[in-house]
Amino acid sequence: MRAYALVALILTLCGCTATQPAQTPSPTSKAPVLSVASGERQKIDSIVALNPDCTSSGYVTVRIITPPAHGELTTERGLEYSTFPRTNERYRCNIQKAPGIDIYYKSNPGYVGADTATIEWTSPTIPVVRSFTYTIRVG
Repeated sequence: MRAYALVALILTLCGCTATQPAQTPSPTSKAPVLSVASGERQKIDSIVALNPDCTSSGYVTVRIITPPAHGELTTERGLEYSTFPRTNERYRCNIQKAPGIDIYYKSNPGYVGADTATIEWTSPTIPVVRSFTYTIRVG
């Protein structure tokens, strides 16, 4: 239980948020099922890291741990809205776009069905590493 509290505290201090935030503070999180069109490149997530004054604390480093079996996952820099909860001091930052990393998925041509992929991201300011598994419904 202390480890979960420590991870939650570190993430709060870091100011890192994902557009698909984890429901529980665990080292590995699973996102809700995402629906995407077959063969089309679609953004499935964004991750931003902000200071308490809403300035960027830098870009997270994203590494693909388990690539999707039926497509590809790519990342690129972009400008996104953060999704901090009301209880976070950075909640007011949600009204403006901030530099972040966008995560895109594209299925193999003609593929229809389920796919999964796992990423790992590292905070730009403090030693926090977090894993995230995406479940993707391709149709």
